[in-house]
Amino acid sequence: MKKEQKKDNKLYDFDYETQDKKKRKSKKKKADAKSASKSKDNINYASNQIGQEHKRKKYDGEIIIGVTRYPEKKKIENKKSKNKTERNSNTKKTKEKNIKRRKNAINKEQYNVDKSIKIDEQANKKIIKNEKRKKKIIKILLLILLISGAIVFALISPIFNIRKIEILGNKQITKEELTSLSKIQLDDNIFKVQNIKVANNIKQNAYISEVKVHKILPSTVQIKVIEREPSYMLEYGNGYVYVSNQGYMLEISSIKKELPILIGTSTSKEDYKAGNRLNEEDLIKLGTVIKIIDSAKTNGISNLITKIDINNSNNYTLHLESERKVAYLGDCSNIETRMLFLVGILEKEKDHAGEIFINMNLNTDNAYFRESV
Repeated sequence: MKKEQKKDNKLYDFDYETQDKKKRKSKKKKADAKSASKSKDNINYASNQIGQEHKRKKYDGEIIIGVTRYPEKKKIENKKSKNKTERNSNTKKTKEKNIKRRKNAINKEQYNVDKSIKIDEQANKKIIKNEKRKKKIIKILLLILLISGAIVFALISPIFNIRKIEILGNKQITKEELTSLSKIQLDDNIFKVQNIKVANNIKQNAYISEVKVHKILPSTVQIKVIEREPSYMLEYGNGYVYVSNQGYMLEISSIKKELPILIGTSTSKEDYKAGNRLNEEDLIKLGTVIKIIDSAKTNGISNLITKIDINNSNNYTLHLESERKVAYLGDCSNIETRMLFLVGILEKEKDHAGEIFINMNLNTDNAYFRESV
């Protein structure tokens, strides 16, 4: 009942305000106070600006000691612009640095990638090389096996046993002698024959100059020889030593052949053995003797020469026993001219024994014949 009485009393009290109204009024007062303070601040700011402008006008063109001068707007703006440019330049630099870092990082990554790719390529190459090597080794092993098998078959099989030995080019030595010298046996395996060994065996005979051995599969061995021929003789006791154009002693025999005998040699008789050769001095003289015989052959009188004395290299002497004459050729320079003189004198003095002198300078002197008494 009391509460209701209180409410009724408020209704009839005209000075009474509700709480909402009170709150609204307080808010308005606060807002008005704020706006008033703002207006005051604006007024103060404007008055300050006016005072500053007045001061600037008042003190422009005057030097004031001990008083700080306010910076002008342009300077402030310049400073701001400078600061902005500096900031911009700093930002640009930082951006460039960042870009460089990124590029470096990318380059490093790319380098690492390339390096890894190269390593992989090298590894692949090594693998490929190893595979190729293995394949080559396998091929080589297979070839070795095949070759070794073929060799074994060739050595064991009777198909390759020697059935025939052919000798070609022989004149002085018989086939039987050459076969025995070769030491090749029939029914031996053809692949066991060593060509070089066979050739050396046959060359033990002084008549043999060259030997070529060929295997004709499956069962034939062919031997080709080039023989030396006797062209001169050396007197040796009651026998003779046959000598080739190369100065090789071919054989010691008691049979006298129709060959010119070399006399006046300096080679020791102790060296008179088949297969040996004349010494250097006699070999040089032998070269001149060969020229004499060749010239005599061209003029048709080589068969008349029985002995050639080579003791004096300045005066080679020919013995023509069937003509009963001795010819002195001198050093054998211009041998063709000297041989023509010899042929002419032989024709003139055919029935007379004597000596023919052609050992002078034929440009100034003439060859002549002296009959023996």
